[in-house]
Order: sequence, then structure tokens, then C-alpha cells
Amino acid sequence: MPELRFDYTKLPYGRGGAKSDHNRFNWRCELLLTRNVDAIKDKVVLDLACNNGRLSYPCLELGAKKVIGVEARRELIDQAEEYIEGTGLEDRIEFVHGDLFEFLASAEKNAFDTILCFGFLYHTVNQVEFFRQIQRLNPTHVIIDTSVAKNYIWYGLSAFMKKPPALFAHVENPEKTSDTTDTDGVVFWPTCSFLERMFDIINYKWERIDYDPKEIKDLSGLEVYKRGTRASYFASRKG
Repeated sequence: MPELRFDYTKLPYGRGGAKSDHNRFNWRCELLLTRNVDAIKDKVVLDLACNNGRLSYPCLELGAKKVIGVEARRELIDQAEEYIEGTGLEDRIEFVHGDLFEFLASAEKNAFDTILCFGFLYHTVNQVEFFRQIQRLNPTHVIIDTSVAKNYIWYGLSAFMKKPPALFAHVENPEKTSDTTDTDGVVFWPTCSFLERMFDIINYKWERIDYDPKEIKDLSGLEVYKRGTRASYFASRKG
């Protein structure tokens, strides 16, 4: 197994987590951030739905010029500021408490080199608006990690095995920190075909990240990727 750049068993962001939680974040950092360091180093990075900064921090360690983390829950911002204090990285990070879509709508085009969106796109009904804002803001890179709905075959299509883009409705508990902040609790889970189609529409070249079991000997916490109920994408602007 390769030596991983980040170990959440030794970071405050891993406090209270199980071994599987640490393994999941260790490999997310490795495959999404460390191995895409050119999209992070010396770049202005926007971390949407940043939680307590658990994936903002690795960007700073990988040499990001500036990280802006946006989070709707005040208690998570407070925790993020507590964890970053005293690290010597404080001058390169800013946490914004507020609605993600309001922030995106107010941001200037070309303000960010790389946009991260981890663990959010299944907690909203505004997936299309998300991609519209990505297109408007024009970052060079977009990195997404989200739970996804498993698609199914729709009979009658000319391409029999084609899986059409789709969103599936769920209801969450907005009182839970891990769920949507929308008060009615209604969310859509995107399918991979939806995400891929939206990247195509906004003219981004995309790659679905492979959590390769040949390399990853311990799949604890990563089973959702193997089952196809969670997916990660690295996308780059064409042209």
C-alpha cells in the first residue's frame, strides 16, 4: 500500500471516528486531493459545504494559495476555526457561514481555480443550479464526491443499455447535522449518468475516480464506492 499523505487517526478532524471513518477520509484525500495536487498547489480553492474544514485543511498542507470554506451550520464553522487555530495556516483560509447557493450567486467569475464539493450534492434539490453556477464561475477544476442513486434500465430506449440522467427524491431530517438544511427535508439523489451529463453540458472533461481494490487492501468505509452508491469525480474545463 502506498504511504498516504494524510492520516485522520492523527488529525483533530478524525476525533470520535471509527477506523472505517479514518480509512475513508485517508483515501479520499489521497485519490481526490494528493494525486491531483496540481489542482491545489498555488491555487485559490473553494470548498463548498466544508463541514468543519476536514478537507479544507489538506488543501492548505498541499500548498493552496487560499482556501475559502462555505458552510451553512454555524457550529461546524466554530469547530473549523478551532481546529485551524495555532497551525500557522490561518492566514490562508477563510470560513464563510452561509447558504452555499447564495454564496455562489454572489461570487465573481474566475474567482476560484478549483471548486470542491464533497458530501453535499445529495442534500439538495438544486443540482442543476449548482452546475449552472460552476459554468458561470469558470474554475479550471471541479472535484465532487457524493452519494448517488443507482440507475436502472428504462425499456423502450433505442440504446437498450443506456442509463438516462435522473434524480431520485428522498426526505431527510433537517435537524440532523449530517442531513439537508432545507426545512422540508426534501432532497434529490443524482445518478452518475446525471452528473456526467451535466459535466458534458457545461463543457468539462470528467473522470470518475476508481477506488481500486487492487491498491486499497482495506476497504472498510469505502464499500459504498464498490456498491455504486457513492462516486467521486475529477473534472477539468475544456479549452
